[in-house]
Amino acid sequence: MPLCRRARITRLADLTGLDRVGLPVVQVIRPAALSEVTALGRGFAMTEAAVGAIMESLERYFAEAIPPLRTFRATAEELDLADGLFDRLLGRECRENWRRREIPWIVGIDIATGHPQPVPLELVHTCYTEPPPAGDGLFVRTTTGLACHMDACSAFLHGVFECIERDAIARAFATHGFFDRTRIASTGLGARVDHIQSVAAACGISFALWHAPSPAGIPVIWCQTIETGPGEPILALPTEGYAAGPSIEAATVSAMLEALSARAGAISGARDDQTRAHYKRSIDAAVAKTRRLILEDGPGRPVDAALSPVIADPVSLLNGVLSAGLGPVIAVQVGHDLETGVQCVRTVLARALPFSVVR
Repeated sequence: MPLCRRARITRLADLTGLDRVGLPVVQVIRPAALSEVTALGRGFAMTEAAVGAIMESLERYFAEAIPPLRTFRATAEELDLADGLFDRLLGRECRENWRRREIPWIVGIDIATGHPQPVPLELVHTCYTEPPPAGDGLFVRTTTGLACHMDACSAFLHGVFECIERDAIARAFATHGFFDRTRIASTGLGARVDHIQSVAAACGISFALWHAPSPAGIPVIWCQTIETGPGEPILALPTEGYAAGPSIEAATVSAMLEALSARAGAISGARDDQTRAHYKRSIDAAVAKTRRLILEDGPGRPVDAALSPVIADPVSLLNGVLSAGLGPVIAVQVGHDLETGVQCVRTVLARALPFSVVR
């Protein structure tokens, strides 16, 4: 808790009782944040959910406080940056001549070679203020790849999976007929998936799952939920979750828990980007579309074993990313806390696609 005080976390809220599902959801509030003030944690136990919410909030805390002495200004041309590096992460209107612009950089490590690799600071920090910090404005703002853990390796691996997830979901959004061709059955995926589905079904909540193919060969799942039971719904809008994982079961569990926790987050009303006007504007079309996707388009096909390999170790994970052309894989040590041992790492896949959406 001393670290929470230093990070100016003022409240941990148990949101579980706001929804009828009963799976633990915890919200952390950090009012002085320079990005999102709230963070959600979920899991099968309250402790797991609370730790997850705290770690998510700490990610942004560390990434807001990168010491200026760790950064330097230069152009990509001056650094002799390889062609195409970071180009896919640029905003659409910023792709012309960006390599000639002087911007802030920070040094990370190319995991495959162990060599230092400069990374645009805008891809690492979370000072999402208006006006933005000097030198910002080229890249898509996102916390993709940012993770806290009790050791740097675990934080890095968490970040890698998140980068793979966002790249795969970005590709899914750009794929014509994605929902028609990639839906998978929600049965036979594992005991934890069955448990979540049975708990949700008892509360009148239906799921649909889609496999989002990753060029890295890592399982990525897109999950959507909607209330379909009798009576007035607690939350009329659909929710969704995305996740990559070392197995199809792990990815599905994470995506399902994210979709369910998004319900409690929306019901709480704590996010300033999810207002009554937002719901009123989109409710009819969104509900109709999701009902069709979940209920009318069938249960989906069984999972093809070739689409769901189990990633046995970090080396296999890294090789998959590099062979897919998403690398280099760069890790930036963002911050750490000596007292608790918490480590914060930002992982960047330099040739992955960015993805950012307001749920």
